[in-house]
Amino acid sequence: MKKPLVIFELANNHMGDLGHAVNIIKRFYNLSKSYSDKIDFALKFQFRDLKTYIHPNYLKKDYKQHKQVNRFLDTKFTDKEWKKIIAVARKKFKIICTPFDEISVDKIIDYNFDFLKIASCSMDEWPLLEYIAKTAKKKNIIASLGGGNEDSIRNVISFFESKKIKVQYLYCVAKYPTTPDKLNLSYFKYLKDLYGDKIRGISTHEAPNEAISGALAFSMGARIFEKHIGLQSGTYLLNEYSVDLDNAKVWLSNLKDAIIRVGSIDARNQFLKYEKENLSLFKRGAFLKKNVNKKKDDQLTIKDVNFFYPAQNGQLLSNDFSKFSNFKLIKKVKENRPLFLKDLKILNTRNAIQVIRNKIANLIYRSKVIIKKKNIKIEISHHYGLQNYYSFGMSMITIFNEKYCKKLLFLLYKQKHPDQYHKKKQETFFVLFGKIKLNLKVKKKNFSYHLKPGEIFTIKAGVIHNFESISKEGSVIEELSTHSNSNDSYYLDKKISKNSERKSFISLY
Repeated sequence: MKKPLVIFELANNHMGDLGHAVNIIKRFYNLSKSYSDKIDFALKFQFRDLKTYIHPNYLKKDYKQHKQVNRFLDTKFTDKEWKKIIAVARKKFKIICTPFDEISVDKIIDYNFDFLKIASCSMDEWPLLEYIAKTAKKKNIIASLGGGNEDSIRNVISFFESKKIKVQYLYCVAKYPTTPDKLNLSYFKYLKDLYGDKIRGISTHEAPNEAISGALAFSMGARIFEKHIGLQSGTYLLNEYSVDLDNAKVWLSNLKDAIIRVGSIDARNQFLKYEKENLSLFKRGAFLKKNVNKKKDDQLTIKDVNFFYPAQNGQLLSNDFSKFSNFKLIKKVKENRPLFLKDLKILNTRNAIQVIRNKIANLIYRSKVIIKKKNIKIEISHHYGLQNYYSFGMSMITIFNEKYCKKLLFLLYKQKHPDQYHKKKQETFFVLFGKIKLNLKVKKKNFSYHLKPGEIFTIKAGVIHNFESISKEGSVIEELSTHSNSNDSYYLDKKISKNSERKSFISLY
């Protein structure tokens, strides 16, 4: 699993004091080292070109006071100071910067920051967004969504999608500080369900003593976290939404604990063998019944065995012997003797079908395809035998088939459906999940198309076609067609048509 990213937001907490800023960077870097085995870290700054960002009147000493203007002016760095502080930060962190005006966008590009961060107040500032899309489209971009309703959030995501610019979005509550009852992480999960991995994390402005927001958000799928940091001293006070080292340590410790406990699918698969080893200590073993003798090549059925505890090492276990299993002995076994796996050949095609069913069920879950029809059966096509299913094959669910037909086609990564055509059926492919490569042969000419989610392609009757999944996560295609007849599929490879056992059926649930 790729490590989550915690962004330490320095903002104006450097107080315009180069020595204070360097002290913050070094001390938070020392803290981050204790968590770097599980977490990546970045440091974020903010750029404002004060001469053009602030109205000229507010730059006059005798003009009326403004809290934020005063803060920006009191904490400004010269370009020389910026270069020094960025040089220090770059040696210890990935570096990120938020521009609040167009000149600052250029400055971020010139200074070669690792990321450009769009602030919540700028998420619907279209002149600035247009400029970022035009000049910084090659940068890694993160954007906060604080203050956005569903329409404005959809608009900004759609804007960058239309520009083909990848942006990672952070759910944010733009209240300083955010009290626990206003954090509302359910909305982060809601956005993630709507937009998937585009919604990557949260930007937080809680009180410094908030301890569990990161841990909770991680368990809900957040992988980027923005946390305001600072250090209080005899000269400088810390604001109400920034953490010091002690508060950050508690927050990070809870986040790390959550990362460890949430784990990953890969970690589960790796550990599963140890679970099975432990559970095998409590399994019953299979013994040939009294008055039953078996010689080499005899079939073995459940009627021939008893199950007793404890099982011996290498023995056939009770859970190995399901009603779907077929066994053949490769040596003679006498009555009352234990049956060992090394003495048996397991002929269990049903198990292979079950594995495929489970993979398709997992693909349905990940693709969020909704199937409400009861008693659904998966039709599994293994054109060149079950042993070659993962290279040449496809699984399919027929939802409706009368005058018109609707099917869902499921392909695993690099799985290919061979050349075929239909004499009567015209079909339209809607790609729902993953990406596919569709190959057509029309009047002896070959055509290839790469289709991604939302794209549509119609295949007319008589057109030779094959297709495959080119997504590691697999692919799901919705097929709408005229009535589908099982006798209307013609394969160019005659071996497939002659294979009467090229299809298997199994219940989805």
